[in-house]
Amino acid sequence: MHRRSLAAVLALAFLAACSDRAVLAPEAVPAADPSLYTYPSALYRSHVEFGVPSCSYASSNDYKLSKRTHYLSYNQSRGTPNWVSWNLNKTHFGDAPRSTSFYADASLPTSMYRVVSSDYTNGGYDRGHMVRSEERTWSSDDNRATFLMTNIVPQHNDLNAGPWYRFEQHLQNLAQQQNKEIYVIAGANGSYGSLKGEGKVTIPRFSWKIAVIMPYGHGLAQATTTGSLEVIAVDMPNVAGIRANDWTAYRTTVDRLEQVTGCNFLAKLPDAVENYWEAR
Repeated sequence: MHRRSLAAVLALAFLAACSDRAVLAPEAVPAADPSLYTYPSALYRSHVEFGVPSCSYASSNDYKLSKRTHYLSYNQSRGTPNWVSWNLNKTHFGDAPRSTSFYADASLPTSMYRVVSSDYTNGGYDRGHMVRSEERTWSSDDNRATFLMTNIVPQHNDLNAGPWYRFEQHLQNLAQQQNKEIYVIAGANGSYGSLKGEGKVTIPRFSWKIAVIMPYGHGLAQATTTGSLEVIAVDMPNVAGIRANDWTAYRTTVDRLEQVTGCNFLAKLPDAVENYWEAR
């Protein structure tokens, strides 16, 4: 073979090899993960894993709503939820954008007033999420559900952007970075009157939250001993001047929250486990 022909053959072989590597490279070398979120679906355990809270509200002010993303008791007299209960784990976080609007909840009976976003406009308080928007970002539909007005209570901005937010961040870190399964109940109680004096939405004096923390994938079946879970309860005043405060300043007990709300929480836990953690 002539040297020129041989050189041509070798050149073609080199180009072919390069071409093969170009085709195979995406399979041979995994592409960089575009985000932290690689879960094919959001895995929701029971939102009322440890029991539906039983409260002393009149039945007309204890209207239950079950959503894909959470479960709640709605109080038509207050225009807010009595409580919202939900499961939280790492699969609930994703890349879905934050919804841009708040929505009246069309699943309420037509006989009940459906709070709208404008009821809060110029009222002096934030539209405070119970289930946090960031905790439902696996899909746009999941995120949108947190903007239903049945998931919202009036919160002073110093609370909403202060210790309440920092406790939300703490729970997010437990779920995402420490691989925890968390069962949360949150609500509000007391009254400072109503937004703009219109009688539609009650301004609460306190926002409270209970978090049951377990290893990922665990639930009631594994809650057999006091060491199988941890419970954190907080009760935060809905006032100015607390923005810089840490959430730990507002730790309380589940027993105390049961007294002030008139509700019974975590009733499905074995009695010994329930009594131990509700007192701490």
